[in-house]
Amino acid sequence: GGGVVKFLESQAFTHYGASHGLSGNRVYALKQDHLGRLLLSVSLSGLQVFDSLGIHPFVRDSGFLSGVKCSGISEDVFGRVWVATGGKGILVFDSSGMYAVPDLPNQNIRSIVNGTPGEMWAATNAGIARITYSLPDSFSIRKYTRSDGLPNSEIGTLHTDEQGNLWFADLSGKIGMFKNGQLAAVFGEKDGLPGSPVRCIETEAGGHIWLGTKSAGIFEANYLKDSMRFQEIRTPNKLASDNIYLLLLDPKGNLWAGSESGLDQITFDQSFDKISGTQHFGKNEGFLGIETCQDAALADLEGNLWFGTMNGLMKYSPSDKTASEAAPILHFEEVTLFYKPLAQTLFAQWINPENELLNGLVLPWDQNHLSFEFRAVDLANPDALLYRWKLEGSPNAQWSPLTSQTSVNFAGLQPGKYTFLVQASADGETFSETKSSSFEIDKPFWQLIKFQLLAGFLLLGLILWITRSRIRSIRKSEEAKRLQLELQNHLLQLEQKSLQLQMNPHFLFNALNSIQSLVSAGDTEKARTQIGKFAQMMRGVLNNSRKTSISLKEEVNALEQYLQMEQFCQQNAFEYSIKLPENIDYEEVDIPPMLLQPFVENAVVHGISHLEWPGKIDINFSLKGEMLTCSIRDNGVGREKASQLQAGRNPGHQSVAVQVTSERLEAMKGEMHYEPLVYNDLKNAKGEISGTEVIIHIPIKVKF
Repeated sequence: GGGVVKFLESQAFTHYGASHGLSGNRVYALKQDHLGRLLLSVSLSGLQVFDSLGIHPFVRDSGFLSGVKCSGISEDVFGRVWVATGGKGILVFDSSGMYAVPDLPNQNIRSIVNGTPGEMWAATNAGIARITYSLPDSFSIRKYTRSDGLPNSEIGTLHTDEQGNLWFADLSGKIGMFKNGQLAAVFGEKDGLPGSPVRCIETEAGGHIWLGTKSAGIFEANYLKDSMRFQEIRTPNKLASDNIYLLLLDPKGNLWAGSESGLDQITFDQSFDKISGTQHFGKNEGFLGIETCQDAALADLEGNLWFGTMNGLMKYSPSDKTASEAAPILHFEEVTLFYKPLAQTLFAQWINPENELLNGLVLPWDQNHLSFEFRAVDLANPDALLYRWKLEGSPNAQWSPLTSQTSVNFAGLQPGKYTFLVQASADGETFSETKSSSFEIDKPFWQLIKFQLLAGFLLLGLILWITRSRIRSIRKSEEAKRLQLELQNHLLQLEQKSLQLQMNPHFLFNALNSIQSLVSAGDTEKARTQIGKFAQMMRGVLNNSRKTSISLKEEVNALEQYLQMEQFCQQNAFEYSIKLPENIDYEEVDIPPMLLQPFVENAVVHGISHLEWPGKIDINFSLKGEMLTCSIRDNGVGREKASQLQAGRNPGHQSVAVQVTSERLEAMKGEMHYEPLVYNDLKNAKGEISGTEVIIHIPIKVKF
């Protein structure tokens, strides 16, 4: 697989591969940050960090760059990392998170370089972006396109020279220079360029500029001279390839050129005007990377040279390092509480910059899941490091076996005082200085003696309260049962009275007398018909009297039979109507029997029997929820006039029936809040009494 190749003065290469941490073969971009770490863009797996601890993921990425090619890496004056991507624009990472640079000309970024302090330059498929930035996340974009003088909007690479000028190369083979933020010059074939796309640019303080081209070799010029013309460099030995991907000038003044065939070192005289020699490094010379990646090269602060290739990363070290035989240097990397860094919790003040816990940290009982991450540095044996640890205060406070694991997780710690200790060793005999962190898990409130005493008193009080409440509940239940029995007895008595008063005897005598008159007049056919209706009515009354409830249909039929018989007795002196709305299935609605007949009879006898004009009775039903409403209207003389007509006479049977039925309705009400019986006096336009309305509310039962 791919990896890292180290080139020493002995011209021997040491190869680091995927087993050492690289997540892919291709290294597209390199950058050394202010901490001395090397930031790598590896294949399509995002960023990685290469430092004295090895190669590991760039933790601030968190996988967001996975699957994206990172074509360039830079760092601003605030220590933030800028990443140029092919498709996601420019992303800026700091300790608090990530920002996306807005309003770019295009999201495909090929190159990114620093300008003057506070600005960054980016090469895109749609021109050049000059980005002015400030904390925390302020970005101002100035876009340069053809309309600003660019020969082509597809920009391939950028480079900042030692005088602060910005150089760019487009895909058409032309290059240009910005000076003090303004486009100062553009160069093409008329200036000696071959017309082939320029892939990389390198400069030196004396004004020399080198261009690596696609299939046309390397061209040079001096931008500090009055007249500037490019020419192809001539080397004593031909370069391995004219297809140049990267150029790098090392601290000794050697120019390194990378291609698909490896690496060529070009040596100059002190003035850079004459080439004194070249040397090629390919696979046979131990350069396992072979094909280099575009612009993927840098010289670090120690003078080492780094090259990104299609098969890993290559490092050239000018001199060997002397390995230290000292014990490993151990440090805490992070302490987390429930997988969240302690520095980001309410207990942030209890951790120092070295990620060590300060004395006196007391955590609540439910904050008992801690993790410790640690790492050691041993330049002599970085791959042989092992660790051991123990947690004093735990049931098994013994040193753990040596392990390569660099983190320990403690879940569900019981209340108590603890000290975590860790050591590192490369040989199992010489150990590092012991690192420790102490903390305490507080007891939950229910384990405190004060709470337990209070809970005991509360429990005793609760038992007494429950006992008394139970006694009150039983007494209340018994009282409710007694009242229910009294109510049932009262209802039974009222029903018995109602049955005794089902029909007014005067009405029965009148009906029989009317039938007898038909017989005496010789109208036997009509007499026979009325006898049948009378018998049917009486049979219905008797049947209903044996039931505790009847359907609304049966009640309506009984009312119709009664009204028809009254019409017969009074020789059709009145008319009536009974209306049921469509939302009432009157075969499924049950009500107690003989609730409505006394009020209808009262309307006939006391309301319309004294009229000198035809009487009328309207009976209307409505249903809302489980409440049936019946309205009985007559156009009679009214309640006051009827009372005057009855003055001096004993109360009739009907009045007793109405009174008993009213009591039945009141008893049916129970604890519900409504008015079971309402009387309304009807008036005409002149304000004169024109009849009476009785409204009866009946709670119903539905059979289904």
